[in-house]
Amino acid sequence: MQNFQCKICQNTVNNPPFRVREMMYGLREEFIYFQCSVCGCLQISELPKDIKKYYPADIYYSYHQQIKASKLRGSVHKLLFWGYRLKLLPATFRYLRAFPALPSISKIKKTASILGIGCGNGMLIKEMCKWGWKNLTGIDPYIIEKDIVYHSGLRVLKQDVFEHSGQYDFIMMHHSLEHMEYQHETLQKCHELLHQNGRLLIRVPVADSYFFRKFGVNWYQIDAPRHFFLHTKRSLSLLAESTGFILENIEYDGTPSDFVNSEKYCRNITLHESIEIPAKRKRVLIKQSRLLNLLHDGGAACFLFSKKLEK
Repeated sequence: MQNFQCKICQNTVNNPPFRVREMMYGLREEFIYFQCSVCGCLQISELPKDIKKYYPADIYYSYHQQIKASKLRGSVHKLLFWGYRLKLLPATFRYLRAFPALPSISKIKKTASILGIGCGNGMLIKEMCKWGWKNLTGIDPYIIEKDIVYHSGLRVLKQDVFEHSGQYDFIMMHHSLEHMEYQHETLQKCHELLHQNGRLLIRVPVADSYFFRKFGVNWYQIDAPRHFFLHTKRSLSLLAESTGFILENIEYDGTPSDFVNSEKYCRNITLHESIEIPAKRKRVLIKQSRLLNLLHDGGAACFLFSKKLEK
């Protein structure tokens, strides 16, 4: 058996391989992943030679996410957000639960300088403008064709993290770290970009969850070969600690999609093929997802890190 070396903790012993199919577009090509026996990180063994092939611009969802401009919509969203801040609305409220990082984001001062890494065309940070934050910058090397400056002053730059410079109070990576090859270097760069009292928020799918145990290679969040790393709490904590961060908090935010899409893959149905889900079944899956999140066993989580204090 080939000895695979974990790129997070460097372990080479007892790292079992898995064959995982590409199922988003039905290519069904197989890729070798392995899981580290020490830190638990599930990772691709070899990157595809042409990764752009698996992000077709004509159909990959991030290229087509639209930002709707509406003063009324913005006012309603801001009102709902303040309802949450004043503890009048729970985070599980229908609109608010679309933003599972809200408990962490809401604690950030409105004057804070904020950077979104891998933010696409800036949907989330544009929403944050409506909530009251103004000092926002986003970077993404792939989704946008050129730099974007919105009327609110929000900037989205066509850059990767290594091309960017500046100093920030808060950095966010919403489902982008799992797509990045250079894990240690990326977090080291985040450390450089943060003020001493800054915070780093990372949202990722997590391999130490009910869904990988249940569905194995058919868990849709593996998303071969686009996801290079599927962390566990242990592996991400080790990665963060080795780059100067301390874990402060975790909020689990798995959704019913983990059930629905993984069950489709088990039946050899691609992600984009639609299936009918009865309303009663949907309600059951929502409740199950919420329970798994409460048990810290959901398919995705939001990790909040602070910088280690300098001695």
